Amino acid sequence: MLRNQYLGLATVNDFVDWLASNLGHPSMFAHSYYERRRKTPVTFSDLSDASVQYFWKHKGALGTSAGTSLTSSHTALEALRDALQKGINTANDTTTLDASLQVMTWGGVRAGNVRWLVANAEGLVRTLASTIAALASGNLAHPALTTDRELRFNAGMTKVYSLLVNDFIIYDSRVAAALGWIVVKYCQHRKLSGLPGELAFPWAPAKGTANASLPKNRNPSQGNYHFPRLIAGQHHAAWNLRASWILSEVLARAPKSHFNGISPIPGLRCLEAALFMIGYDLPLTRPSTTTAVATAAADCAEDDWTECFTAAKGKRFHYRIEAGGIRLHDRRFYPIAIINAMLNILRDQFVDKPFPLANSATLKNRAGIGSAYFQATEEKGNPPATSALVAVLHELSALNYQPGSREPWSINDSEFAGQVRIDVAPLFARFLELGESL
Repeated sequence: MLRNQYLGLATVNDFVDWLASNLGHPSMFAHSYYERRRKTPVTFSDLSDASVQYFWKHKGALGTSAGTSLTSSHTALEALRDALQKGINTANDTTTLDASLQVMTWGGVRAGNVRWLVANAEGLVRTLASTIAALASGNLAHPALTTDRELRFNAGMTKVYSLLVNDFIIYDSRVAAALGWIVVKYCQHRKLSGLPGELAFPWAPAKGTANASLPKNRNPSQGNYHFPRLIAGQHHAAWNLRASWILSEVLARAPKSHFNGISPIPGLRCLEAALFMIGYDLPLTRPSTTTAVATAAADCAEDDWTECFTAAKGKRFHYRIEAGGIRLHDRRFYPIAIINAMLNILRDQFVDKPFPLANSATLKNRAGIGSAYFQATEEKGNPPATSALVAVLHELSALNYQPGSREPWSINDSEFAGQVRIDVAPLFARFLELGESL
């Protein structure tokens, strides 16, 4: 289906008209919740207020400053856009990889994405260019969106493609939640008996811990309006396109809205920011609060595992960060104390120089990560087990990795500034805290 065909569907066209005419409604989109990370209640009177109150704590990128506002984020994203376009225009995989990694850092989505990008660094420009062409084609039936089962598209990659495809939004769990919430309001206003399939924007649970006392609700389903779960890959990409088409058309039909012409930041980015803020936590409107909380907690448990890949062989595995260490899906566990001991042994041995993985079970005396782990575990640990451990530590920014080098690993001392002895606990705490915002 082409863009104009989708927007021409009777229900879609009516929804676009309805949202365009209500975009500045003073109360219809009022919303509030308790923001866990900042430990404060947040209230929005309308969509424009949600955009003005945009808050995302991000690091600086490519010379831009760190910040929390929509303006600082836009400045960082423009720098990242330029870097991505330069890498792709010059067919430079290394430049493109570096810029993509920085996008993941800005968006707090290194976990699950850094290792994939590194593992696919060779040919990354070709991979991204192919997907860009598919998304820019305005065709939901493009082969890359219907037949390519290897298409990489998730909450991390949507951020990359939002910088490379015109009028293409970031479709993450927060934006998806808010968009579904708005669709429900439309359905209620039009007194529809069920959710139209063409507006069934899929949702995804918030990142968080399975035992969270107050899990965030990202499921906009209410009564007879049931939204499906988001699936990474082709499903995500196709619905990202539909959402982008609808919101772009909404702004085109509301030229005098708050989101058009009041800022150097594009209106679509401002509207996306409003949805991002509203979608942090939706009202628990399912039949029972107890049931809703239990369901949200189950969602966290189901999605608590993060995909990752080992460096040498690209072996896929899943992990999750806990307060006391790193747990793999196969039940292996790496306590913080062991990780600290291993990293401090490596620092003592190599100072600021790079080092090899060297994790063969038969070469325990060769200096490198494997032997350092063996020592840290009082010669009880299995050196080959470090293949997964260091991949996760790379995603957490504890280690640097240089593909193609014989000694590709090094301590990321910028993360341990001021520490006489390395302690990864603050990195783990930051990861868990960030989950409260995602």
